[in-house]
Amino acid sequence: MQDIKDYYCSNPDCKNYGLRGAGSLVKAGTYTLKASGEKKQMLKCTVCGMRFSETQDALFAGCHYDAQTIQSIIISVAEGNGIRATARKLGLSKDRVNSIVLRAEAYAGMTLSNLLRSLHLKEDQLDGLWSFIQRNARQKRLYNK
Repeated sequence: MQDIKDYYCSNPDCKNYGLRGAGSLVKAGTYTLKASGEKKQMLKCTVCGMRFSETQDALFAGCHYDAQTIQSIIISVAEGNGIRATARKLGLSKDRVNSIVLRAEAYAGMTLSNLLRSLHLKEDQLDGLWSFIQRNARQKRLYNK
């Protein structure tokens, strides 16, 4: 298990939802996976009282692939391969590859949102940040041509 500060409450109705390191999580027992015998930690939010697994909001929670396969999928798509090409290359179903990519997209969006929320930026500061990012992305595209 990672450090408890790396986790967050997964209850969308909780005021600490999505906030890592808020100090509201405590360990609340373990359970064993039937297939592998691996033990997983249960966590509990002291604000809303919800219990959840350490892997509940992980990118690969509920997937039928191991972390290495999921990493291979994400790297392949990040390198510019399409869904079908990635599925063919790894010998997987294109529908499963697509669902993992969509999960990764949602997870990345939530992570970015949490980061920006924790910075407490004003609207004009956020606009400046995005302008900077877009300008640098444009320069990288021109440089890499």
